[in-house]
Amino acid sequence: MTNTNPKGLSGFLCEVTDKPIPFHDCLTCSQGNPTGCPMIPAVIHASISSIRSADYSLNLARQAGAEIGFSVTELISCPRQTRLKAEHPWYEKPSAMYRMNRGTGYHAILSASATVLKAQGAPIIEEQTLTWKFTYRGKSILLIGTPDLIEWHADGFHIIDYKVTGKPPFARRIMICPHCGEPVSKITERRYFCDHCQIEMKSTLVERRYQPPQPRSSHVMQVNLYALLIEKNMALIQKQIPQADAKFSGARIVYLPDDKPVHCDVELDREHALAFLKKRLAALTDPDLPPILQDSDEIWKCGFCLVRSFCEQLHGGPVGKEALTDSEQVLEAEGS
Repeated sequence: MTNTNPKGLSGFLCEVTDKPIPFHDCLTCSQGNPTGCPMIPAVIHASISSIRSADYSLNLARQAGAEIGFSVTELISCPRQTRLKAEHPWYEKPSAMYRMNRGTGYHAILSASATVLKAQGAPIIEEQTLTWKFTYRGKSILLIGTPDLIEWHADGFHIIDYKVTGKPPFARRIMICPHCGEPVSKITERRYFCDHCQIEMKSTLVERRYQPPQPRSSHVMQVNLYALLIEKNMALIQKQIPQADAKFSGARIVYLPDDKPVHCDVELDREHALAFLKKRLAALTDPDLPPILQDSDEIWKCGFCLVRSFCEQLHGGPVGKEALTDSEQVLEAEGS
């Protein structure tokens, strides 16, 4: 059946034709073993069953007596994308949902193991949805998040979040300026330049340091927002871990690729998390649509955005790396 008032995830993109197709029609087609389609009926059915309502956060907010709700996942995403996904229909390939559900399945296994440890007396809380209702700029807002694992240690709470991925962070060598300790950029095979000191130097003077795998910035903010939710739910948490108080020892992102886990420790910064929360809420609740991404560390997300066509239509031009390239070409032309 076709959704008569579509918004949110409204169907699949066919693996063969790349055209939108209703969920049920995709399932029916997969049962006929279509040529060129890698999907099977069980995978399609599991994907359909896992789809969360577009009104999930809003429904929870209304149940809590709030006007509007946002999940932590929505907050760390591009705010323009979050708004457009809530206001327009969009479509996803079953293969992309297969990867997501594969991660969900691994999370379920890890959660089951944590449940066993908890039954044995371990002071942990696994996959419990936490909420925080507050007022921001005159609006009653509900923040929603589900940490994968919360551990209690003598020095405070430790938050663990799992990420099933084929591309985890990796260790690397970085080149450091011997004068200020900041990373330098390579000019030639034998010359480097330090933006901080504004000097050029020979490669023999540059210090080489090992940098362990670094967690992605959005994942760092995710666990920081979880820390705020834990802080605001202490009464609930103390019913499960009576000895706990509002201290934190840190957090860890555990990336789970095919070979072995990659651990990335995270320092928690309450003030930074609160500042980020306010900034994102301002963008998400403003009557005007948030601007396009322009941060060089963030614009890669545009290449994977499922509402990019709406975004570019409203923007009046390309977004992401294409937009950055166009801007550079304009500046270069103006300077010539």
